[in-house]
Amino acid sequence: MAAGHPKAIILDLDDTILDSGDPAVSWRQVCAEFADGLGIAPRCLFDALICARDWFWGNHVQAREGRLDLLAARRTIFTRALSSLGFDDPDPGLVAAMARRYTALRDEAVKPFQGALTALDRLRGSGIQLALLTNGSSEKQWHKIHGFGLARYFDHIQVEGDVGFGKPDAEAFQHALSSLDARPQETWMVGDNLLADIAGAQRVGIQAIWIDPHGSGLDTSEGIVPNRIVESLDELL
Repeated sequence: MAAGHPKAIILDLDDTILDSGDPAVSWRQVCAEFADGLGIAPRCLFDALICARDWFWGNHVQAREGRLDLLAARRTIFTRALSSLGFDDPDPGLVAAMARRYTALRDEAVKPFQGALTALDRLRGSGIQLALLTNGSSEKQWHKIHGFGLARYFDHIQVEGDVGFGKPDAEAFQHALSSLDARPQETWMVGDNLLADIAGAQRVGIQAIWIDPHGSGLDTSEGIVPNRIVESLDELL
């Protein structure tokens, strides 16, 4: 560890430890499978879905509810997309099938980033306390935690669906700090989401490290500046 190493590190799960893959690949696959049956071009369906997706997740309240029930959120997105293409009152059965297919494709794409588990093992052996702080439903997130054997690395695991609050709310970070018996100034937060992970942590005095695993570069349009940028968990060592 570098000088001034922390007492505790809080880590995000999705797109920090686990690679969720490119969602556009799953969107395009669903479009390829369903567009012909609808009598529309896959590209038209894809564009409508991206618009509906951005509309849904761009609303803070809607997004909070949606991440606790992703299947319901995706049904809403598909319904809105089809409605925008002129399908009045889209068939709920079709909408549900499309949402299930997209969900299955996204779930199949999830895997740990290369070197992530080795990095966690080394961090665990360094004596630094580790916490996992993730938004989302209990069932979905614990399925991934257990499925990839992640629980053994952490002193504290906090899932939004379990505790009733999530990032970027201060309560989420404060609860994690309390569970670790750590102060903000001796703690790092590592995550990929600038608003939820970085700005949320900085607001309570935690040093926030943004992980950019795909090398996409920092989007400065929202004015959020992380304390440090890394491309992999190895760089924390």
